[in-house]
Amino acid sequence: MMDPQQHPTGSELRDFSRRVWEATKRAQGRQEQISSELDSGKARESERLSTGEEPRVAEQELEALRELNRELEARVASRTAQLAAANLKKDQLIHSERKAREEAEVANKVKSDFLALLSHEFRTPLQAIFGYTELLEREIHGPLNDPQRRDLNRIQQSQQHLLGLINTILDFARLESGHDLEFQTESLLVHDLLETIEGFIGPELESKQLRYAYNCEDKSLLAQVDATKLQQILLNLLANAVKFTPVGGCITLECEGVGEMVVVRVADSGIGIPADKLEAVFEPFVQIRDRESVHSGTGLGLSISRRLATAMGGELVASSAPRQGSTFSLSLPKGTKAPESLAR
Repeated sequence: MMDPQQHPTGSELRDFSRRVWEATKRAQGRQEQISSELDSGKARESERLSTGEEPRVAEQELEALRELNRELEARVASRTAQLAAANLKKDQLIHSERKAREEAEVANKVKSDFLALLSHEFRTPLQAIFGYTELLEREIHGPLNDPQRRDLNRIQQSQQHLLGLINTILDFARLESGHDLEFQTESLLVHDLLETIEGFIGPELESKQLRYAYNCEDKSLLAQVDATKLQQILLNLLANAVKFTPVGGCITLECEGVGEMVVVRVADSGIGIPADKLEAVFEPFVQIRDRESVHSGTGLGLSISRRLATAMGGELVASSAPRQGSTFSLSLPKGTKAPESLAR
């Protein structure tokens, strides 16, 4: 750089002129390069527009989007059709289930009405048989010899058995039709009822040579129950025990207080019940049959007994094992006060 206070020499002027010229040339070269690049870009742009390259790419992309849209619409339509088919099938199943339930309710009512009618029709001739056997027992038409009296006892036992079956069917029909059984609960001295039960099954025990034992350590136990319904439950349980216990076996009846409940147990040394059948025996018309024997009965006793126990605020459960006997435990609410007969 020259000092402005000094006069430049000839060599300095020449050097300065040379650098100005070189800078000018570089600027011109850079300007020409930029112009060339601009011209080249315009040429390429003009070529693309003239050959139609840009529109073709845009059209291809648009067609691809259309194809994706058509595929999406097809999938939506397919899923909609599947959903409609599923809803239709669900509606058909609901309709079928409702129709089957209505038909079952009608069939159940018809069955209950038929059982009730049949049972009532059975009771009419049965009452006549009761009357004639009572006349024979009183020997109104003449004395009976020992064989005749023995046969008369067997007739009376069969009468009681048939009457029990009829009453069971009537109770079942009444329950199935939705009518509640009438209960008259009271504080009952359990021992007074339990000790009389053996008399009802004495002939059956004797005929099969079964041993019977009764035990109630606390004879002051009170239960809030309907005496008639409790007796019906116990007779059902004992009848089952006799039925499924082989000759020479044993049956026990016992009771005890457990908390706020009175528990009565009927145990036998019979054929037993498989573990997977313990709940099934409480279903109507179900019996656990032994291959070696055929047992009579309706299969309603346990079902009704459980319903009666539940209606009185208790429960009836079973425990058993095949060939090791069964135990039916009846739990009933304790009574709150002693019967008037005891209070006096």
